[in-house]
Amino acid sequence: MVVDGAQAVAHFDIDVQALDCDFYAFSGHKMYGPTGIGVLYGREKLLEAMPPWQSGGEMIERVRIEQTTYAPLPFKFEAGTPDISGAVALAAAVDYLDGLDGEAVTNHETSLLAYASASLNRVEGLRIVGTAPAKGPVVSFLLDGVHPHDVGTLLDQQGVAVRTGHHCAMPLMDALGIPGTVRASFSLYNSPADVDKLSQAVRTARSML
Repeated sequence: MVVDGAQAVAHFDIDVQALDCDFYAFSGHKMYGPTGIGVLYGREKLLEAMPPWQSGGEMIERVRIEQTTYAPLPFKFEAGTPDISGAVALAAAVDYLDGLDGEAVTNHETSLLAYASASLNRVEGLRIVGTAPAKGPVVSFLLDGVHPHDVGTLLDQQGVAVRTGHHCAMPLMDALGIPGTVRASFSLYNSPADVDKLSQAVRTARSML
């Protein structure tokens, strides 16, 4: 079982032992760190059984003409010179998050989600996609008869940053029978004023379309 935790790790306390997953992966930039670096947790017995996916310095134990043996974990999967500066910056991001009041951050994000959902639900012709309880602080939505990319373009012109498209979930979009959604994400640095600007920008976009 491989869990893609990129969207969760900055918003929830993650315990891989409690999840009982085989692998858990997340990226640095989703938790206010640098791009191009992330973390892969894996069960030790599975990592021991897996061959290296890349060869290079530091990942070998002994090289012979007849046979090559690999270094122990985690070095077996760390070929060549690592992203040292990225790792230092990622560690700083982890320390920053660990120093926050996690419960306070969650409460803040939850309140923003509730406020945004209520505000957007008042926009005529808007449909929120995904209303699961205890979900992360994101709102995905559609405007009737309008492609998400068009909505995103008009919001961008008003200074509102959203994500549009299939969100790396094409099978889900196919199952829902939609081309994609507009997705607004909230975090600890957002405020109710940001939600108000989003709602007003959506209303303006709808009036233009």
